[in-house]
Amino acid sequence: MTLEVWWSSLAAADRDLLGLLDVGERARVESLERPADRGRSLISAVMLRVAVAAHLGIAPAEVVVDRTCAECGGPHGAPRIVSDSTPVPWVSVSHSGLLAVVALSPRGPVGVDVQRIGDLTDPASGREWVTREALFKAGAAAQADDGAAAPPSLAAAGVAVHELRPPFAGYVAAVVAPAELDAPRITHWRLDA
Repeated sequence: MTLEVWWSSLAAADRDLLGLLDVGERARVESLERPADRGRSLISAVMLRVAVAAHLGIAPAEVVVDRTCAECGGPHGAPRIVSDSTPVPWVSVSHSGLLAVVALSPRGPVGVDVQRIGDLTDPASGREWVTREALFKAGAAAQADDGAAAPPSLAAAGVAVHELRPPFAGYVAAVVAPAELDAPRITHWRLDA
């Protein structure tokens, strides 16, 4: 079984893509003040639908994405794919600067993170940063005494960390997924749009 990683960029943002989103997703995109934030949110949401649709062999409009927050019930939680009849992949989404990334795991939780190095207080910590974030998103992070995410023994957690090579320079990225999955299969979606 293969871990899937999909990349795209802010250049792919196009208002016509709003038609692929449901009402809640469109409202979320349109509620953001900054155009770059709207673009990243749009690309991430559309690419998630396109990737899951390709994985399941259905149309993007048929993909049901639930973003209910586990803490407050608001529509801003981590995405989860819903289906009554078909096994669905675990998913994770991240974006930073010009890039957006989506990861799909057919067997168990997945976490992905991308970060523009120039946005970090300590650029040298970029790889550690994205690994911690990906572990947290995959639910594999343990809480340290000070409340910060601390990576557990990866073997004990049954997960593997894959360092990703972002398609643009100046970024770092990582994905965490069940160790039994094959190395990530990379797809570039509308990267040069």
